Amino acid sequence: MNNPYKAYQKTQITTASREKVLLMLYEGAIRFVKHAEVAMLDKKIAEKGKQISKATAIISELMATLDFKVGGQLAVDLENLYVFMIDKLIEGNINNDVECLRTVEGLLRTLYTAWQDVVENPRPDGVPSPKLQPEEYKKWVEANGNPQMKAGANQDASAGNHQQKMKFTA
Repeated sequence: MNNPYKAYQKTQITTASREKVLLMLYEGAIRFVKHAEVAMLDKKIAEKGKQISKATAIISELMATLDFKVGGQLAVDLENLYVFMIDKLIEGNINNDVECLRTVEGLLRTLYTAWQDVVENPRPDGVPSPKLQPEEYKKWVEANGNPQMKAGANQDASAGNHQQKMKFTA
């Protein structure tokens, strides 16, 4: 018999936008790292390895989808960060070092928050994030005015620029 929850999950993924899939990948990687940490603390060696393997597979997939032509230096930096995270997961697995897993989880959460802001709050080029860069945003508004007032006039161009930026991942 088919599992309705699995069917629902498959539908969620196959109908999601590229940006939403990117966020789902980060959510999954974070979840697997957390499960690996619990398994490590409970001394469940096989489960720890299984969860670390799943997190590593997601990070590898994120790395494989980088577009260096569009992403430029940001794609290079993300690749280096993904390699670092995979190395930390392997180190944590070998040495049963929970701090390695926590380091990776923190990095994944930071990236997730940043991408979530990009996906949920597309802005014209050059406008700092009010959520992630509040001081820079305040200075930008003082110098340039409220970007939301200008966004109506540039909304179509902004959406196109946002889609172009997102091409280098997911």
